[in-house]
Amino acid sequence: MADLNAVLTRLNDRLLRLEGELFVLRSLARATLTAGDDHAARMRKLVEAAKVALDDEAKRELDKPTRKYVDAATALVDELLVEPTQARPLFTVIDGGRRD
Repeated sequence: MADLNAVLTRLNDRLLRLEGELFVLRSLARATLTAGDDHAARMRKLVEAAKVALDDEAKRELDKPTRKYVDAATALVDELLVEPTQARPLFTVIDGGRRD
């Protein structure tokens, strides 16, 4: 039983690391997609290709854990493909002074 607990602990640690890596990669992908340069166009093509691959994978018969990961990855890709809304300015300058 100790071996099973050790395996589960290692698996849980690995999943936590992967989740952290995914957060960083998502942030980098979002920053690249919003850059508005050649890198953004290439990143968009890569994310669109990932969407196609995930859609193909979702059509297959998958076990429950794999289905969960495919669904989560699909949601992430869908989130990345949505155009971000422009951020509102943190403050607005009001022209309320005297005019000459």
